[in-house]
Amino acid sequence: MRTAAGLVPSDTVRGRLHHKIGGYSQAVRWYRRLRPAWLWQRINPRGRITRSYVGEQGLTVRHGPFAGMIYPRSAVGRVNFLPAKLLGSYELELAPYLSTGDWDIFADIGSGDGYFCVGMARLHPGIKVIGYESDTAEQKFCQHLAEINGTNVDVRGTASFSDIHALPPGRLLLMVDIEGAEYELVNPEHSPRLREAAMIVELHWWVHEDIGNILRARFSSTHRIEVVEQTARSLAGFPELARWDEQSAYCATSEGRAHFGRWMVLTVKN
Repeated sequence: MRTAAGLVPSDTVRGRLHHKIGGYSQAVRWYRRLRPAWLWQRINPRGRITRSYVGEQGLTVRHGPFAGMIYPRSAVGRVNFLPAKLLGSYELELAPYLSTGDWDIFADIGSGDGYFCVGMARLHPGIKVIGYESDTAEQKFCQHLAEINGTNVDVRGTASFSDIHALPPGRLLLMVDIEGAEYELVNPEHSPRLREAAMIVELHWWVHEDIGNILRARFSSTHRIEVVEQTARSLAGFPELARWDEQSAYCATSEGRAHFGRWMVLTVKN
């Protein structure tokens, strides 16, 4: 059962688990690697929706700044929220911040399957793209995704303070989505390079309820700060779902969260 906006109800067992451990815990990653993709597509509601969408529309991203990016068939059953990524609705609120800007480097900490890395490499030819990801299976998939899309992505492991500070010189856009660890890692005292970087940081406020105020205190002297709130998708923007029932359509456009997302966008003061 899901809400009309595609959220996982917080009063269900899955909703409570998602709220407590997030969608990318080691236990969740382990389960996703072991589950048979064919069985998931047949018995899990999100699996059935993924199979239906891919069967109807294929594996090319349809909308948003990354339109035209292609996923391999192996993505079905292993890439999180694949229909939302293929529709271009995945974290759509960030599109204006990714589409503009004259960047030399894009670095994504918590790059997952490579949606943002490969998308940015296609959108901004010539920039250096670096993805940090602790999961080795995700690293391999990101590299494969980059290759089939004709892009170059420097795929690395877990990011440290020194890794961030040693990022190449130039105009840097840093994206951070690390399930609550932004509290520790996004710290200019340990990585002074952050003081001159534009950033998009997902705020996992259910992990650390004061994370927004903490980051604001760290960067208010060097950055202009904007908080971006996720909202329910308008199905009118996705004609591919015109014949779908409303609940299934919202599920296809959503990211399987128990709550809407929230990001802090930081741009360097002149």
